[in-house]
Parts: sequence; structure tokens; C-alpha cells
Amino acid sequence: MMREILLVFYVATLGGLMSFAFHRVKLMWLYARHARRMPQPPPLAGPAPKVCIQLPVFNEPLVVEALLEKVSAIRWPEDRLEIQLLDDSDDATSGIAARWLTGHPKAAARIRHVRRADRRGFKAGALAHGNALTDAAFLAIFDADFLPEPDFLETLMPHFADPRVGVVQARWEFANRRASLLTRFQGVFLDAHFVVEQAARHGAGLFFNFNGTAGVWRRAALEDAGGWSDDTVTEDLDLSYRAQLRGWKFVYRSDYAVPSELPENVTAFKSQQRRWTKGGIQVARKQLRVILSSGQPARVKREATWHLLVGCVHPLLVAFSLLFVPYLIVVGPVQQGWFWMLFNPVNMLLLGGGSVAFYVTGQYFRRREWREGLLWLAFAPFVMTFGLAMSVTCAVAVVEGLLTKGGEFVRTPKGGRAADGRGLVRRLRSRTLFAGVTLTEVLLGAILLWGALYWARKDADYLATILALKAAGFFLVALLSTKDLLPGRPAA
Repeated sequence: MMREILLVFYVATLGGLMSFAFHRVKLMWLYARHARRMPQPPPLAGPAPKVCIQLPVFNEPLVVEALLEKVSAIRWPEDRLEIQLLDDSDDATSGIAARWLTGHPKAAARIRHVRRADRRGFKAGALAHGNALTDAAFLAIFDADFLPEPDFLETLMPHFADPRVGVVQARWEFANRRASLLTRFQGVFLDAHFVVEQAARHGAGLFFNFNGTAGVWRRAALEDAGGWSDDTVTEDLDLSYRAQLRGWKFVYRSDYAVPSELPENVTAFKSQQRRWTKGGIQVARKQLRVILSSGQPARVKREATWHLLVGCVHPLLVAFSLLFVPYLIVVGPVQQGWFWMLFNPVNMLLLGGGSVAFYVTGQYFRRREWREGLLWLAFAPFVMTFGLAMSVTCAVAVVEGLLTKGGEFVRTPKGGRAADGRGLVRRLRSRTLFAGVTLTEVLLGAILLWGALYWARKDADYLATILALKAAGFFLVALLSTKDLLPGRPAA
């Protein structure tokens, strides 16, 4: 009886993972078919429209000066451009920004330093507050670590010649992707989204999302969709779906990138992934029923469902990590028949090849560097192991997204290795949560390591190697997280 129960859970888990893998294959097919046709905007006729660039910041002392430097250099007619520094900081950031503005009077003439009495609504609240202070027809948004080039508006604004266009989104690039192995891994994962997924959905005429920064909104589209809301922690994803359901068209410029910064410690990366995953599930709770009952084509509804529920892959990965060793012990590595042919670890690795190809495609087409794509193919087992180890954090986020509405918008510390990771877990609740996640990672690593030793003694070297790699990923992520859980002096 126990054997049958274990097999049912294992098959269900693996079936769920297979469905997500096949969806990635579908996205690669859509990318190959549609995404390489870049949209060619018509010229923007008439006088330049008024644009407001909004810079929502919260405790960004290490990057705020660079942000102001780059944004103030963006080219647009001076009488048609204003800049809002939406500063909710409670640390040294505000003083640093004020000193920069004092030292750059020409730039400061069109920058408004906006301070609120409280941080109500977090980023969504700051953006809504900024909208009330301007009559600009277009709103460009940059997070604190983004460094746009002077031609940003000149490149993106012509798309708004089409009155149906509500958003134009630029691709993210990462200035520090080569800073460490951690940032390289992050770059691989995120390129798959920004190079493959976003371009595939846009090219195929499917819904995709504004990424919260490095893009421009038409004010009429934003207001028609109901404006910014803080009832999810991914206000950008929520607003994107509301706007597209209202008939607004989104444009993705995968050929135009804005440099940004990847978090350089594991705790910051975990926090970022937790918020994105939790917010995606919250948006699914809020929007999925509306999407499925709308008049949108069936293919749009299907892709929206996959997009909003993608976070569900993480509980499946955690379940897989728990079940893998017991399954191997019960079934054995040499069973024959159709069941084993479908669900043995070798076939699972082949299935995982769909995910590997997904990430390699992102690397190849990011800069057409086939050598880099082949290099990441060689490192694919380590990349996939890192992704599996991150699944504990994101599985917790899925549960949070299912059970809660809104929540604190926890910023991801930026500023390279000088950024403070302990600040993310200094609050008791966060410290307890992150400690629980880390202990779970250690537990899963121990289970997989025990399995590796078990099969090594039975001369099943290929199984021992697979399990040892997975165990190493969990142990490494837990080890790198531990330093931010230990007591220490707050960052200055």
C-alpha cells in the first residue's frame, strides 16, 4: 500500500513538472516563429508629448546618485519633460539625493524631490502619489539601480504614434552579470524571461507584463485600467493584465536594453524571487477568473494561465526533492516496463533538457554569442541544481500568495557587494521565515546526500552523482544564506 501511495504522489509531481517543461518548449517555438521580427514604429508626428520620468526609491544610498546622473541626461525637449524622485527613504538616501541636486542646479531645475509622510501603498502608492502631481500624458519609470541611456525616450516614444499602444517596455540587461558565479546564474535565469518569454509572448500577440521599470506608460491606459493598486506585491503585473483586458496594446523592445544591477548576495536574491513569486500567485487569485471569463481568444487565456501560475512549479520541485530518494529505493534503478521507461531519472534528465535549452536559448540570442550558449550548456547541471535549491524560498512564497492579500513591498538591496543583506531579515518575522527556509534547504540536502551515499554503496554511480549534485546545491544556498541570519551590526 505504501508503495502505491508513493508512486501516485511521485507520478503526479513528475507529471506537473513535465507540463511546465513542455510549456517552455512551446515558448521556444513561439520565439523562433515570431519574436525575431522587431516592431518598426512610425515616426512620432507633431510636437513632442509631455513625459514625466518617475524614480520610486526607498533606502538606496549606494545607487541613487548614479540614477540621477543617468536620468538627467535623457534627451527630450526641456519644456516637455519633468522628473520625479519619489523618495520614501528613511535612511541617508534623501540627504545624498538632496546634496546631488544642490550640486547639479541645471539638472535639479526639472527634478522634483517628492517626500511622503508615510510609505502607504509602498511602490504602488508612491507612483500613484506622483501621478497626482503631474499632468504628463506619458509616464516613464525607473527603479533605483537602472541606468538608461540618453536616447531612451527617443527610441521608445515613437511606438505611441499608434493610439492603441498603452505600454512600451525595454529589455533588462545586467551590468554586473560577471561579478560572481551567483550573478552569472541569475543572468542565465533572467535572460530566459527577458530574451525568450517576453519576446515570444509579444511576437505571438499574447499578453505579457510591464516589468515595473525601464518602460513607458500612456497615462490614459493606466487610468483606464484603474491605476496602481497595492493589493498585490507585484503591482506591475496586476496593472499589466488589467490594461490588456481593457484592450490596450503592449510593445516589447527586446533589441533595446537598459542596464541594471543583479543582487550580489543570496539573501537579496531570495527576497526578490519571493516577492515576484508571491505577487504572481496573488495576481492569479485576483485576475485569473476575470481573464478566463473574458472575450479574449482561447490561446491568450491559456498562455495567461501558464504565466500567472508558473510559480506553482516550485512546490512541485520541493515535493520532487522529498520523493526522489524514497521513490528510487521502492522502485529500484533497474525496473523495466513502460512505467520505468517513462519515469526513470535518465528520462527526467532528458525532460530537463527542455529547461536547459530554454536557458541556453536566452544566452545565445541575447548577444548572438553561440560560444557562451555552449559554455552554459556545459554548466547546465549546476544551473539546474541552483534553480532546484531556490525552490524552497519560492514554494513558501506560493503559500503566502495563496493565503494573503498585498503585503510589504520588500526592496532588494542594491549597490554591489556593499549592499546590506542582513537588513532584509532584521525584523523578527523575516528572520524566522528565512531561518525556516534555510533549515529546510539543509534538510532536503541531507536527504539527497543520504540517497547519494546509499546508491554509491550499491554501485549505481549515475544515481549517486545526480543526487550528490542536487544535495550540493541545497547545502550551498543554505550556507550562503546563513551569514545574513547571524547577528551583526546594521549597515551604515
